[in-house]
Amino acid sequence: MRKYNFISYKKIYVGFLQLIMALLLIGCDNLLEVDPPTTEVLASQVFSSDANANAALVGMYSSMVTASAFMNIGYACSLSADETDGSNPDYPFTDFGTNTLTASDYGASNLWTGFYKTIYQANNIIENVTNSTGMSDSIKTQFVGQAKFVRALNFFYLVNMFGPVPLTVTPDVKTNNALARAATADVYAQIVSDLKDAETKLPANYSNYSSKRDKPNKRAASALLARVYLYMDDYVNAEEKATEVINTTSLYSLLSTADIGNVFLKDSKESIFAINPQTTTGHWLTNEDYYYYYGSQYQSLYYILTSSLANAFEIGDVRKTAWLGSFDYSGTTYYYGAKYRDYDGSSDPLEYSIVLRLSEQYLIRAEARARQSNVTGTAGAVADINVIRTRAGLASLDAANMTQAQCLTSIEQERRVELFLEYGNRWFDLKRTNRADAVLGALKPATWKSTAVLYPIPLTEIQNAPQLTQNDGY
Repeated sequence: MRKYNFISYKKIYVGFLQLIMALLLIGCDNLLEVDPPTTEVLASQVFSSDANANAALVGMYSSMVTASAFMNIGYACSLSADETDGSNPDYPFTDFGTNTLTASDYGASNLWTGFYKTIYQANNIIENVTNSTGMSDSIKTQFVGQAKFVRALNFFYLVNMFGPVPLTVTPDVKTNNALARAATADVYAQIVSDLKDAETKLPANYSNYSSKRDKPNKRAASALLARVYLYMDDYVNAEEKATEVINTTSLYSLLSTADIGNVFLKDSKESIFAINPQTTTGHWLTNEDYYYYYGSQYQSLYYILTSSLANAFEIGDVRKTAWLGSFDYSGTTYYYGAKYRDYDGSSDPLEYSIVLRLSEQYLIRAEARARQSNVTGTAGAVADINVIRTRAGLASLDAANMTQAQCLTSIEQERRVELFLEYGNRWFDLKRTNRADAVLGALKPATWKSTAVLYPIPLTEIQNAPQLTQNDGY
């Protein structure tokens, strides 16, 4: 697979030439048909009108699938954590499962280069839309808002996988070539700045997107901000942003217990932002099914759930019935993720791969409340936990005699069984709460080491940019 170095783009026009040619090949909706240029595609031409600029915007979203970053988060993080079993040496990417990545590992490299490829496109859009004289002001505002949301989202995954990373916020090659790794706090500050600006620029609902939830609106930026603030230990702002999303009842609501199997449909009212999958070889690339249940039934099943995850569901939890599949082999029952079920890709997908959804916002607010010594405190946290538990068909918890520590343990449990296999949530939770050593050390005593909480910086990146330093342990 071709690798893209984040500093390897020699001229801006090369990136746009590749972008437009890729767009012509993938056949996205609303794609403007442009005659192939004989020499170069200039930014001034691409951003000369709303319609032309829309092609670049579509390309940015497409790269989140085709650049092998977002479609690979699921397998990498679930194997790295305690969600899927990657111990079978016949399966690909087992070094994620044993936490034995090396700086030459192509799986980690594909994540790094995929995120930076999308960031590069977002940077081009931000700069050139801002400078465009041919686009309408309202469209310019929306496109910059979308690009900043996408940039923030990609940096969020970079910083949580690799730690300090180069903070590329311009398409200028010379500037990017000289960048060292920025401090984690600086990366988060940029993410927050982008998302705050996106909140002011993005539409309030999805009507501009034909009611599809595959592009961000104002509350998608708020939802990602809530998650980011939680990771930054800024619990006041995490609670505030999660509440803003939860209170947007005109757009979002939890499905009933009886309808829990429909949570991941593309028009689900729980979906805040989702990736519209691209088809390849007759199979829709959603976050989960491509890596956990690929091909004909019970065949080519790559990564089964760990027994610890399969056994983490309480008796009567409807999520286990609705979101897990199972099969028996040699007298043993094995489980796999089945949140997504539209496997064949024979028509327009029934499901989009959901990156942000409403139930996470309840659990973000629950944790933010539990960690604060204010009036909401444990009682408010337990109320949010019980919203999720009730929907799952489980009995409510009693906050009367619950300590803060017990409340946080309950939140960790609910996050585990509610958000499993969803874009690295469990892997990041174990790391940010300092639970990785205890949990993964016990699960993988032969291979786990504390430094594995960060993936290695790809060796090719360090060779091309010697100012980049390597993470400890590699």
